[in-house]
Amino acid sequence: MRNISALRVILLGSCVPDNVRKGYIPGKGEIIKFQIPKLFQENILEKYNITRIFCAPDIQVSPEHFLSKYSIELETKLENRNYGIWAGQKLKNLSVEDQMQFMNPTYSPIGGESICAFHIRLKSWLDSLFNKAQNQDTFLVIASPVIIRTLSACILDDDIKNSFHILNKLDIYPESWSVFSGRSGKWRILTLSAPF
Repeated sequence: MRNISALRVILLGSCVPDNVRKGYIPGKGEIIKFQIPKLFQENILEKYNITRIFCAPDIQVSPEHFLSKYSIELETKLENRNYGIWAGQKLKNLSVEDQMQFMNPTYSPIGGESICAFHIRLKSWLDSLFNKAQNQDTFLVIASPVIIRTLSACILDDDIKNSFHILNKLDIYPESWSVFSGRSGKWRILTLSAPF
């Protein structure tokens, strides 16, 4: 019988761009500059013995020197949802019909992806981590809070449809970290949205 690898995943949520705090939908290709606090660098990375780091391509991490001993893998599947023609617009400036569709899981804005497709993309990537892990590996994932929130919802419920309901009950703070452990595709929450 094959050994089933145990895996720990630390999800590190970046800051949120100022325009998103003001009610704008994230723009396509928008880069978030994220400075990882020294306390996190010193305590968390060493304490958890990180074996691999995955970073969303829309996150620019600084300072880069603390990650120099790691090979950071830019993971396109960790990009924010593609909002299509809605990208960069103020949410309240959308038409009433578009505002109603904004949280409809199956609706795709023109040129964008639905919430359902977004969840499926992140869930399939999350499931693939078990194939990349050796026993007792710890992976660090650096992404925006919305990605961390969606990954957390997918971890909490394997059924994509139920993950939408969980998503609306979760808050993941900017500049926070969450820790999950998993074995054979089954996950446990160790820490959720702890501030630095």
